[in-house]
Amino acid sequence: MDVTALDMNAAYLSALKTWLPIGKLVHSEGNHHDPKRSGVHLVDPGEWSTPDLPSPLGARQQPGPLWITEPTLRALIRCAKMDLCNAPKIMESWTSGASEGLLEKMRRALATVRDEAIANNDSVTTEYIKSMYSKFVSTIGESAANREIRRPDWMHTIRSQAFVNLWLKAHK
Repeated sequence: MDVTALDMNAAYLSALKTWLPIGKLVHSEGNHHDPKRSGVHLVDPGEWSTPDLPSPLGARQQPGPLWITEPTLRALIRCAKMDLCNAPKIMESWTSGASEGLLEKMRRALATVRDEAIANNDSVTTEYIKSMYSKFVSTIGESAANREIRRPDWMHTIRSQAFVNLWLKAHK
């Protein structure tokens, strides 16, 4: 049996390139997805019809509607296009205009330093970089450590993008 190792740390670093909502989240209802907006969505994901692959939702036990972030919604829509499941039905959303490039400079700088540290077997720098982006993601939620940016939606979006990245890599 072949096993593919999935680098969890690189998945979180690459997840900094995700569609993040820029402004205030605005409520909408109806089964419509605007790819230029990002946020959280109440969806009925339908049944996962591919038994030999795990669902991007994980090992979910309860059927019915659930709140998901933008990366998970995009993954389910992509899976539906590949005939792995039925398309999710969006019931309501809280979204804002979005950009995929908000954290791009930071992601590139961290990736460059991480690659150099790995190439030089510099475990101290590698661990420091890992700690930096981990701390950033965890403190943009509700944290007393970071009063400048409080975006729990960004925290959940980045985390779900990391899991989607891993799911897509495993699918390949």
